Amino acid sequence: MNREESPKVCLIQEERGAVLVTSLLILLVLTILSISAMLTTATELKMGANDRSAKQVFYVAEAGLEDARSRLQTTASSSPIYDNSPSNPNWAAFVGTAARATEKGYQSSNSDHARYNPLNSSMDYVVSITHKLDSSGNILKWGDINGDGAEEENTTVGEDIYVITSEGRTPQGAEKSVKIEAVRVPTLAAPAALYTKATTNIQGNSTYVQGLDQCGTNDVPGVLTKATITVNGAPTIRGNPPTVENSGVEFKLQKMISQFSTNAKYSYNVNSATLTGMNWGSPTPGATPQNASSCSQHNVVYFNTSATYVKLAGQTSGCGILLVDGDLNVNGGFHWYGIILVTGSVVFSGGGEKNVTGGILAGGTVSADVVGGDASIVYCSQAGNQTNYLPLITLRWVELFS
Repeated sequence: MNREESPKVCLIQEERGAVLVTSLLILLVLTILSISAMLTTATELKMGANDRSAKQVFYVAEAGLEDARSRLQTTASSSPIYDNSPSNPNWAAFVGTAARATEKGYQSSNSDHARYNPLNSSMDYVVSITHKLDSSGNILKWGDINGDGAEEENTTVGEDIYVITSEGRTPQGAEKSVKIEAVRVPTLAAPAALYTKATTNIQGNSTYVQGLDQCGTNDVPGVLTKATITVNGAPTIRGNPPTVENSGVEFKLQKMISQFSTNAKYSYNVNSATLTGMNWGSPTPGATPQNASSCSQHNVVYFNTSATYVKLAGQTSGCGILLVDGDLNVNGGFHWYGIILVTGSVVFSGGGEKNVTGGILAGGTVSADVVGGDASIVYCSQAGNQTNYLPLITLRWVELFS
C-alpha cells in the first residue's frame, strides 16, 4: 500500500467503524424494545390472569349465596334449609363441607347449629346463615307493621331477616366473600274481597262479592274502600262486615306492584291494548261461580300500560299474582286464582262468567257491571300464599374485603 492510498483506507475503516457502532446501537435499541415488550406482555398476562381469577372467585361466592337463598325458600324442592328456631337469636345454618363450615364457626355439638352439603360440589364455597339482630339482640323481621301494604324492619310482624355470608375459593388460592340480607316474601293478604281507594260502583243482579273466607276462617269485609260505595240493582255483598266506607286503611299499591314485578314470569308493555284468550294458568272452578276456585300453578303477570289500560277479554285465565300498572278492564269470560293489584281503576263488563278467587286491590274506581254475565269476587286466604313460591327478597348486598 502506497502513501497516496492510505487516506482512502482510513476513511473506509472509519466508515466501517461507524456502521458497526450504528448497528450495535440499533441492536441495543431493538433488544431494549423486545425486553420491554416481553415485560409488558408478561404484566398484561398477569393482570389478565388476576382479573379472571377475581371474577372466578366472585362467581363462586355468588353461587354460594344463591345455593342458600334458593333452599331457604318455603317451597324449595331440592334439599331445603329449615329454620326450626325462628325465634332463637343463636340459630345458625352452614352450607359447605364439614371442614369448611368449621372454619366459619360451625360446631357439630351445638344444637343451635345445622350443616348442609353444597348443591354444587364442583365449587368451593362455604355459607353461614344467621338471623339479623338489633342492638338489643332481638330478631328483626320484614313485615307490614302499620297495615299500609309496605314492609319495613321491625321486631314483631313479618318474616325473619336472614344474614347470608358466602366465601368462595379457587384452586389458585383466591378468596372472596359477599354478604346479603334476605327475607322470604311476606304473604300477600288482601284486607277485603275488594279493596279500593276511590268510589266503588257495584251493580247488577248477578254480581257477587264474598268476604267470608272460602278457604279458611279469616273473614274480611266484602268491600272496603277509602271512599264511598254505590249499589245499583240487587248485587250480593257478604263479609265481616259486608261493606266498609271511608276506611283509613292505606295500601301503597304502586310500591307493592314495583316489588312483585321483579319476579314476573310474564311482563308486558302495552298502551290501551286488548288481549283475548290469554292463559297464565287454569283454575279449577268451584261448584258454582260463587264458590272459590283452586289452582296448583303459580305465576306473576305484570302489565305496564304507560298510564293507560289493558283489556283482558275472550276467556282469559290465570293463577298467581296479576299486577297492572294502570287501568284493568275485564270483558267476557275471566277466571283468576290469586291476588290482583291495580294502580288504577277496574271495570268488569260484558257477558260471560267472571270469577276472581283471592281478592282485588285497586287504586282507582271499581265498576262491576255484569249486564249479560256473572261477576264473582270470592275471598280466599290461601290464595295469598302465592308469595311462598317466590325466591327470597334481597334487601341489601355487600362485597366484603379482608
